Amino acid sequence: MPQMPCSLPLVSPQGMPQTVIECGPARRLDGTRRGARQAVTVSIPLVALLGAVVFVAWRYMKLRVWQAVLCLLFGFFLAATTAAPEISHMVTALVQWLTGSKP
Repeated sequence: MPQMPCSLPLVSPQGMPQTVIECGPARRLDGTRRGARQAVTVSIPLVALLGAVVFVAWRYMKLRVWQAVLCLLFGFFLAATTAAPEISHMVTALVQWLTGSKP
């Protein structure tokens, strides 16, 4: 297979230190070797996850609209109280414990 010449960006991304990337048959343009495994982190916002739970509860567990609105209002007004930071820390700690991640 014919080899393509190494093309590098003319300007490094703003705020990023300029690094030298070796090009050759064993390296990719991002500097990693072929076949090297990289971890991919997928992030799902907790709001989207809770929204999916509410939708499933509404669809399959016969959650009534007024009950969902009541829960929404409760969460909205609870976020405005002094308990909101503690609840946020507690939820963050629980998610970190469940996923095994470090802060």
